[in-house]
Amino acid sequence: MKIIHALEIFEAGDTPVFLAAGCFDGLHVGHRAVIQVAIERARACGGEAWVFTFDPHPAKVLDPDHAPPLIYSIEQQLRNLKLMGVDGCILEPFTREFMQQEPAEFLDSLCRHIPTLAGISVGEDWSFGKNRSGTAETLKQFCEDQDMSFSAMQAVCWKGHRVSSTRIRAAIKLGHLEDAHEMLGHPVTIAGHVVHGEKIGQRLGYPTANIDPENEILPPRGIYAAHLRSGNHSYKAAAYIGHRGTFHENRPQVLEVHLIDQHDIDLYGQLVVVTFVEYIRGDRVFEDAGKLKEQIHADLGNIRAILA
Repeated sequence: MKIIHALEIFEAGDTPVFLAAGCFDGLHVGHRAVIQVAIERARACGGEAWVFTFDPHPAKVLDPDHAPPLIYSIEQQLRNLKLMGVDGCILEPFTREFMQQEPAEFLDSLCRHIPTLAGISVGEDWSFGKNRSGTAETLKQFCEDQDMSFSAMQAVCWKGHRVSSTRIRAAIKLGHLEDAHEMLGHPVTIAGHVVHGEKIGQRLGYPTANIDPENEILPPRGIYAAHLRSGNHSYKAAAYIGHRGTFHENRPQVLEVHLIDQHDIDLYGQLVVVTFVEYIRGDRVFEDAGKLKEQIHADLGNIRAILA
């Protein structure tokens, strides 16, 4: 998948381009519906499906003190777009200067830099341009005038309400992983690189991979049945999110993963993806390491049964 970091450096070719535009944090079922339109129309005519989105997320520029945590990092979004079959992604820098563009100015820029633009798909509530004055109806008229295809996808609903990144964030924060799974269209995952830790798990006989998460939002503290994927390999795992209160006070929260029934697997420095399957129990402080070790043994028995 091609990745460019500004519209003006798009390298135009002869291939029709179908563009899905929007902010796609989480790539939930509604986002995927918008992007799938571009993919299907591109495949039907030998064209290319591209995504136009922003980096950073507009909320981080408009109201940085109250910007919501991202469900997935830009790197995770790009990896998932590639898996979907997207041919390219334009990561447009979102700045206060950019947001002052009139809708017509932005659309003119699209046509100048992507002369083979053949279609645009968005969500029905997408807005753009100065004071968010450009709407789906603005885009529809523009596409009709330019003889392009256009799609404004209706919101996807779940349990009677619109699926949104806000609802998904709330579900993850509360630990309602199945709800988040259904709205995302895939399980909740955390990606990050494995880093060196304090080797506490190893001393207890249960070595763990310490992961530096890319994600800005994590499920609640506790123990989870999980899978860890590294490259083409997937392992059954027990995941821990917490402060290791049995051993420390006031330490930063960590994400540690123990690979079940695996030995001598070196993951240091590797990018891994942890998929959360089921919540087991909350984070607890034990009176000593022996009590913690007993509980870990019991937790692993439960997790083995869940992942069997």
